[in-house]
Amino acid sequence: MNKFLNVLIFITIFSLFNFSASSKQENYYYEVQFGNLIVGKAEVLFRSTSQNLNIDIKSQTAGILDALYEYNGVLKSTSIKNKGTWLPNKFSAGGVFNKKRRTSDITWVNDYKTVNYVNIPTIDLKKYHEVQKSNLVNVIDPITAFMRVFEKINKENICDKNFKVFDGRRRYDLEIKTIGNSTIDNDRPKSYKGKVLICGLRVFPIGGHRLKTKWKPSEDKISDIKVFFGKNQNKDYVPVRVQIERWFGTIVIRLIRKTL
Repeated sequence: MNKFLNVLIFITIFSLFNFSASSKQENYYYEVQFGNLIVGKAEVLFRSTSQNLNIDIKSQTAGILDALYEYNGVLKSTSIKNKGTWLPNKFSAGGVFNKKRRTSDITWVNDYKTVNYVNIPTIDLKKYHEVQKSNLVNVIDPITAFMRVFEKINKENICDKNFKVFDGRRRYDLEIKTIGNSTIDNDRPKSYKGKVLICGLRVFPIGGHRLKTKWKPSEDKISDIKVFFGKNQNKDYVPVRVQIERWFGTIVIRLIRKTL
């Protein structure tokens, strides 16, 4: 079940690419497909000024997965632009799975170099690797990190970046690389068809990941997680599809928006 919850969280990371600097408020919707089933969905709300970005994201299971393993979660993020660079300010994540609630709250301090954070409940060190304080210097939240990637793509048409990411419970290094250009068909109603820029991702766990897992990060390839960027009506690149290859199968995340 955790694999699907992680995918719903994954939606929230890529939702931010739809942000338009000139807009004050925007809403977007995503669907998650596993096999022939829709297993998750998310709604994203952006509120912005030229120097501040607030993002609220609601995600939940759908279809048969919702009947078997009901989950709903909320992510909230605020980022501040300073000297042309997006900086992390506050990040919070909360979710309810089978009536059990879990929350994380982070605030960046000391000129955005260190963090104060609270997890309820605290991380169970019998199940998860400890997050060392020494690894929490100059970290960034996932949403602010991808805001920087978003700007790089629209300015340079490439997505090569590396980040030290912390989301309150997991600390990991994130590598993003340009794979190349291609075209895709609209494989589902309201999905995108046309030219795309493809970016690949790799995650290197530092702390907060499970002690016992089938995941072997050293065996991951940059092409295992691919993000397909197409241009919207404003001629800005936005993620129109995400494809995740894992040992349990393939998961596809699609942006559902009439204006694309």
